[in-house]
Amino acid sequence: METCLKVLLIVGAVTAAPAPSSSPLPSHEDADAVLAAVQIYNQDPDITLAYRLLEAEPQPDWDVSSKTIQPLTFTVKETVCLVKEKRDISQCEFKEDGLVKDCSGFFSTEQDPASIIIKCEEASEEPNIVTRGRWKRFWRGAGRFFRRHKEKIIRAAVDIVLS
Repeated sequence: METCLKVLLIVGAVTAAPAPSSSPLPSHEDADAVLAAVQIYNQDPDITLAYRLLEAEPQPDWDVSSKTIQPLTFTVKETVCLVKEKRDISQCEFKEDGLVKDCSGFFSTEQDPASIIIKCEEASEEPNIVTRGRWKRFWRGAGRFFRRHKEKIIRAAVDIVLS
C-alpha cells in the first residue's frame, strides 16, 4: 500500500510540475542558423511569396562552437512580399490566410561555409487523423501484451499491495 502511495505521489508531482516554456523565437545562439535556413528556403524556385519565421523550437543542446551536425526545427508563414523583390523579409507582413509550413533540418559547421539542409511541409490542420490510428495501434498492442502476461501482472500487483 505504501508503494502505491509513493507511485501516486510521484505521478502527481510530475503532472503538477510546470511545463518548460517554449519560446516562439530562437535563442541568440541558434537564431542565425534558423534565419539562414529561412533564407535558403526562400531561394526555392517554386516559391513566389516569401516566407518569414513564425516560431522556432528551442534547441537546449545547441553549441555554436561544436563541429557536429545540429538539428533545426521551426515554422514559417507566407508573407505578402514577392521573393523576386529581394526585400528584407523581417519587414514583410504575414499574409492573412498565408500558408504555414513546419520545417526541420540540420545545421553543420563541419565545412568552412556552414551547410544547412532543410525540408518544409505544409502544417496539417487535422492531426487527429494520424493520432486516432496511432492510439488504436497502441491500445491493440497493450491489450495483446496484457493477454499474454496477465498472470504475471496480477501476481506482481498482488505482491505490491501485500508488501
